[in-house]
Amino acid sequence: MVFWHGAATKAVGAEAYKALLQFFLVAVLGGGVSLAYQAFNREADRRTERLRQEEEHAEALRKTWQRYLGELIAHYNTVKRSRRLLRASALTSGPIHLDRRVRIARYDELLQAVLDAQLALETMARTMSVEGGLFEADPELITSFNKAEAYLRSLITEYEDVMPRVDGTEVDLRAMPELADFIGPYAESARFRNEFVHPAHAAMAALERLIVGPVPE
Repeated sequence: MVFWHGAATKAVGAEAYKALLQFFLVAVLGGGVSLAYQAFNREADRRTERLRQEEEHAEALRKTWQRYLGELIAHYNTVKRSRRLLRASALTSGPIHLDRRVRIARYDELLQAVLDAQLALETMARTMSVEGGLFEADPELITSFNKAEAYLRSLITEYEDVMPRVDGTEVDLRAMPELADFIGPYAESARFRNEFVHPAHAAMAALERLIVGPVPE
């Protein structure tokens, strides 16, 4: 190295050798800096792409949860509307709730909406179980959904049992215990409150938590 240094100095002169040495240093260091800069840019691009994909994934999940919440609210309101219409127009008058009679034509008409809601919740609950990864962050969600759907199914099971046996235009409400609970005074309708209203509210709250909370990885 000392020999090469001396020979180069003699060959090109001291000043020219210094300039040549500076050129090589700049070239080597500049190349290293350039490689490091390119590597940094590639890593930054990869990070940006990962963030973009994560944001798209999070947005897709939130849209799915929002859709489920919107559908659940719509079916919940359909059931509540049917309950109020049954109370208002499907019962004969009378001072004691269980002594009243059910107008079968109106009952048949309004239970169609309850049937549609039950089938929709059944399909949603089955889909949620299959797509468990979308909903497993809140275990209460699927449990509440299933409980609300099961309550509506009990109403539909009674409906399917009563309609083929109807002989006339009216039936005693006492003969239809599921309906009696469904349309009874709210304070006295324990199963309606505990097996439909409360679970439906719990499912709505769980979906809202998923929508506004951090997306699970």
